[in-house]
Amino acid sequence: MRAPVNRRHLIYHVFYRFLLLAALFTKYVETRSIVRGDHVVHTPLGTIRGVGQTFDGAKVSAFLGVPYAKPPVGSRRFKMAEIIDRWSGELEARTLAKTCYLTIDSAFPQFPGAEMWNPPGAISEDCLNMNIWVPEDHDGSVMVWIYGGGFFSGTPSLDLYSGSVFAAKEHTIVVNVNYRLGPFGFLYFGDDSPIQGNMGLMDQQLALKWVHENIGAFGGDRSRVTLFGESAGSASATAHLFAPNSHKYFRNIIAKSGSIINSWASAPPPTMLDLSLRLAKKVNCSSTDMNVVAKCLRSVPAHLVQAEADNISGDIGPPMTFAYVPVSSDANFFQGDVIQKLNNKQFKKDVNIIFGSVKDEGTYWLPYYMSLPKYGFAFNHTISAEDPHNRALITREHYEESMKAFMPYFAGSKLVLNAFMNSYEHVSTSNVPEERYRDGVARFLGDLFFTCSLIDFADLISDNIFGNVYMYYFTYRSSANPWPRWMGVMHGYEIEYAFGQPYWRPHLYDQKQLEDEKRLSSIIMQVWANFANTGRTDSFWPQYNKIERKAIELGESTLHGNHRIIADVHGSYCRMIDEAKAFVKQKNASDCRSTRKSDSSSTETSSTANSLYLFIIISLSLLISCISL
Repeated sequence: MRAPVNRRHLIYHVFYRFLLLAALFTKYVETRSIVRGDHVVHTPLGTIRGVGQTFDGAKVSAFLGVPYAKPPVGSRRFKMAEIIDRWSGELEARTLAKTCYLTIDSAFPQFPGAEMWNPPGAISEDCLNMNIWVPEDHDGSVMVWIYGGGFFSGTPSLDLYSGSVFAAKEHTIVVNVNYRLGPFGFLYFGDDSPIQGNMGLMDQQLALKWVHENIGAFGGDRSRVTLFGESAGSASATAHLFAPNSHKYFRNIIAKSGSIINSWASAPPPTMLDLSLRLAKKVNCSSTDMNVVAKCLRSVPAHLVQAEADNISGDIGPPMTFAYVPVSSDANFFQGDVIQKLNNKQFKKDVNIIFGSVKDEGTYWLPYYMSLPKYGFAFNHTISAEDPHNRALITREHYEESMKAFMPYFAGSKLVLNAFMNSYEHVSTSNVPEERYRDGVARFLGDLFFTCSLIDFADLISDNIFGNVYMYYFTYRSSANPWPRWMGVMHGYEIEYAFGQPYWRPHLYDQKQLEDEKRLSSIIMQVWANFANTGRTDSFWPQYNKIERKAIELGESTLHGNHRIIADVHGSYCRMIDEAKAFVKQKNASDCRSTRKSDSSSTETSSTANSLYLFIIISLSLLISCISL
């Protein structure tokens, strides 16, 4: 027998269904028609006029150089950014965002592999703006690009980062945000000082707030925002996991070749304070009163601040040490210590993440940081990249000197040096010793500073969030890559596929390979867009966990529909690096204890035993790595 129908409940039910359908219809209309045909949008802050772009018949409205904060100039230099005021009239947004003050790559003038990262337009302190691409037909999902560059260089306005193709092909809104770099973004004199550090990360946070509050006017869905970035941009994206005030502004992350726990991605307060005081001294702003220092620094011309910061950056420590980076503990952004928060599992849990790295993360850095004669990685950009002089065929002596250059990260341990040298000599399958040495240094650099740190981070995160976690391993060498072929699949050279560069700059590619380049680009854009929309990837892509560490290969096999799964990327080498770090940490603890004990001989015996024990562990890793070859 059926229960009697309550007429009032039935009316409420029908009325509720009507309201729901009306809301869905309104949302459908809004996400496709808010931007007018004349590329004008009305935001809560004011009217913005953009410029029309087309790709393969698809129309895109580009809003370029849109300000999200008051200019950080004059008295606002080194201060936390403030949201921009409403404006009257129309804001013209037809010119790409200006570039913040940065370190220009001048190592290889006119060489495309270097110049491609330099800014194409104006450099200014008044740079807190963004570029937005809105396709005529889109699903409301939003992808926010955070560029990389070691926190000392980069711009959202590189040709490489144009969002037009991605927006048109994948029906997704693309936003490229700007943030302050180097000393302008990361100078630090303490939480209670006038210059509190992490201004660059706070810029990003304010940009995300702007997107959250205004993207609806462009037809975007603020509940479907994905952060994606590479290198320092990836480190930035993951940093927002630990920033409580950022959490509501994004749902997904695509982290390419970097995390906030990478050794170069942050520094403790004492280190940042020392570097900041050095800069103040360089520009004659020294004082015991931080208010006086801040006032003085704000009066120094921006180009002089940048020049002196560059001088300091060139003389601060071993390779891959960057000067003005996020301070790891602060009161504003992290609101605590980021490493402690990671260990205590204090981070955003309702998030989906794709992590990824490229096959040869280390090679890009060798001509920049290892070009001295004693290392042997000099690159002559005035001759052919494939000239024998650019093959970097280093000797055993070069190999030892190069590996030794990184030992300050391991307290100068000779045991660790020997273990690494014996192990990394075997990463290459070449029969030529000089190539094995060269490839060993490159692989070690990439593992130490990128691949292994990212895997460590993924292990910790994947165990403690509610969302989906995936990993990729990119193995395809672009035919547009101008560097020597031995440098392989280099750091940063997967970005072009995520932004569809083979489609709109086909002249850069080998025409025989162009169709493959386009197909790979199309696949990657589709995967990224699907992830931005749903928080998931395709069914053939396994979820990541710290036990199996499965990653999908994106490369030649992808073009043929083969979904190659790799387990434990660089696993034995990464474990060796972790064990070496533990070895040094325990040895340092033993050495520290020995200074507090009167029986020095007993302590020395204990320290020696610990050293021997940990060296055996490292040696076992070496054996495992050799067996796995």
